[in-house]
Amino acid sequence: MRKLIVAVVVLALLYGGYWFVGKSQIQSRLAEALVEIDAGPMDIDYSALKTRGFPSRFDTTLTDLVIDSPDAAVRWETSIFQLLALSYQPNNVRAYFPQEQVFIIDGERLTLFTDEMVARGQVSANASLSFEQAELELLNPRLQSEEGAELTLARLFAAMRLTPETTQTYDAYIEARAIVLPDALRQLLDPENAQPAVIESLRLDGDVVLSAPLQLNGASETPPRIDMLSIHEFAFEWGEMSLSAIGDVVPDQAGLLNGSITLSARNWQTVLDLAVIAGAIPDEQRLFYVGIIDSLDETPHITDTLTTTLMITDGQMSLGPLPLGPAPRLR
Repeated sequence: MRKLIVAVVVLALLYGGYWFVGKSQIQSRLAEALVEIDAGPMDIDYSALKTRGFPSRFDTTLTDLVIDSPDAAVRWETSIFQLLALSYQPNNVRAYFPQEQVFIIDGERLTLFTDEMVARGQVSANASLSFEQAELELLNPRLQSEEGAELTLARLFAAMRLTPETTQTYDAYIEARAIVLPDALRQLLDPENAQPAVIESLRLDGDVVLSAPLQLNGASETPPRIDMLSIHEFAFEWGEMSLSAIGDVVPDQAGLLNGSITLSARNWQTVLDLAVIAGAIPDEQRLFYVGIIDSLDETPHITDTLTTTLMITDGQMSLGPLPLGPAPRLR
């Protein structure tokens, strides 16, 4: 019995030592990282950094955190920001945000309210800290301007993970549900309220192939380049209207895209009706646009659905014979 008590005491002392060493490492390295970032083009300020949670957790809290972008065009202010991890699994971290945060974008102050906002991240337990997965979830977010205009959602979820059995391919997913636009934007898009007040969903599911693995402690300071983008599903649903897309694009050495994306629009005539009502298209030209769109339709036998292919060649986009101009560059 005596030996058992001694063994328990020794193990407790060893574990306690591990926790306090871990706490010290977390605080010092995070503080050093923040100082290094602040010395660069970004500005970071905070009033306190503390780690608690003995014996089972490493709970690190930053208070009065303020981050300014290099050009000072974007500023983030939050009263508290927490990084939480189990002491026996420090490579799996959760980040918790307060229910009220402030963003200042080009001088305009926006306040983000949420019922809950949490991020989760995991890296491999190796020297390079290879990225494995990350998630961000917001429940009932409301983005409010100083004038009172609001963009609201029921849920916003984004995730990225290393694709199984690969080293530099990543699954990416984002979904927004029950979107309510600000009144001014709603009136601009749908002045006669012909569409439902709530946009059902916006969803994107795809893959990103990078030139090198993502590593938090990588040897190279140059971020990996995008070698390919694959869209497995893009879906937008608003009332009886919907838009979907699928395809692949690949940038060349100069960043010019090549590839194709198949687009499918259900009840596309409603979009034209909204454009006419909003004054974007003169009523007398509606049939002209209908004719152009019909000529691009690859499935004319499906009367309520338009299917066409967006071709991208050497950075130039076109729908059939209709040129659309340059595509965005990825490099």
